Amino acid sequence: MKKLIGMVLCIVLLCAFATPAMAASEDIAFTDDSDFTAGGLVIVDPVKTINNIAGHSTAEVYNAYLYGNVIYKWMRNDSFYEEGISVVLTEQDKGCTFQCIATLYTDTAKTQECATITSPKFAVPNSDSLSPAPGISPDDLPEGTVGEAYYLQLECTNPNVDYSLMDSTLPDGITMSSKGVFEGTPTEAGYWYVRVKAQPQNGSTYGTMEYVLVVKEAVSQYSLEIMNLPKKLKYNSGEKLDMTGLWVRIYTPDGFIDSRDGKYLTYSQKPLVTAGEQKIKLSYEDTFEIFIVTVAAAPAEDPAQNPAEDPADTVKPTEPEGSSAPEEIESSVADTGDAEQPVQKPEEDPAGTVGMAEDEAGKGMPWWGIMLIALGVAASVVIGIVIKKKFL
Repeated sequence: MKKLIGMVLCIVLLCAFATPAMAASEDIAFTDDSDFTAGGLVIVDPVKTINNIAGHSTAEVYNAYLYGNVIYKWMRNDSFYEEGISVVLTEQDKGCTFQCIATLYTDTAKTQECATITSPKFAVPNSDSLSPAPGISPDDLPEGTVGEAYYLQLECTNPNVDYSLMDSTLPDGITMSSKGVFEGTPTEAGYWYVRVKAQPQNGSTYGTMEYVLVVKEAVSQYSLEIMNLPKKLKYNSGEKLDMTGLWVRIYTPDGFIDSRDGKYLTYSQKPLVTAGEQKIKLSYEDTFEIFIVTVAAAPAEDPAQNPAEDPADTVKPTEPEGSSAPEEIESSVADTGDAEQPVQKPEEDPAGTVGMAEDEAGKGMPWWGIMLIALGVAASVVIGIVIKKKFL
């Protein structure tokens, strides 16, 4: 008896291990362009399907589908209809219910079954009761502005839809979710053609809506108005701007400010070089205004009036009259330890009556000495005359 019970338990265990692991779940998804009406084509989407499997299945089941070890079977009113990754619906299928069942195998020969997955059931509508395509609203998208937040929620007559873009793009900074929400902050201005698709989750006919999304440039809060131009509007090449007399009114959200002679404004401080008319840009915050000045070309130099300087013809500066040459000045410096000063020659007597006598050492005689000599000479002459008259 014990042997019989043991044999039964072994058989049960063997059957349990021999039976493939079944994991029936609604993981099969269809492509976005599948048509579930009579005459339409319904196609399994492998990418969406394997993403669904990855969420809960084992590695064995995932690899089986990844390597294509799968057989698709289409059921019509719960009875086998045909095999394949897609099915074509006909007029005879109106009012019928379809479902796709996929069997997964661990081997390429598809002999070792490991799991079964299914799709949601869908019904092919009758010609007199076709499900209308879902309607999307609003009819137009509101305009956006560069640098400002954008938000819009699409609405649909079928609340259970997934939204996506068809052959179109959005401005940089704006995205659209599967729930039909446009949001973000645009970074560029322009026009974008946008086509939105609303796909019902039960697989029926999808709806579309076409839009033109306009994004405008940001509007500044400030503006400038030139009331008076500067007094000087004509320049020679190389001159800098002179804003004297310029009067600009700066409009702000709180009123306006008057700028005089360029105050509060930003403008170029570089010299004007290029000849002709030049645009002068006056900036304040994120706005600006422009006025025109005229720049005259620099006059060409005349070689006849400005000859090239030749080192050989350079005229050296003349020494002041009466001054010593550099060598003489240097040799005439008194050795006193003070700052060097050249010894100057004495000035001549303007009357010319008194001469400066010099002895052998080169020193001058005092005036009283000269007078004594003169008196001696005169006395000698007088004495000579007297003796001559007396004795002759």
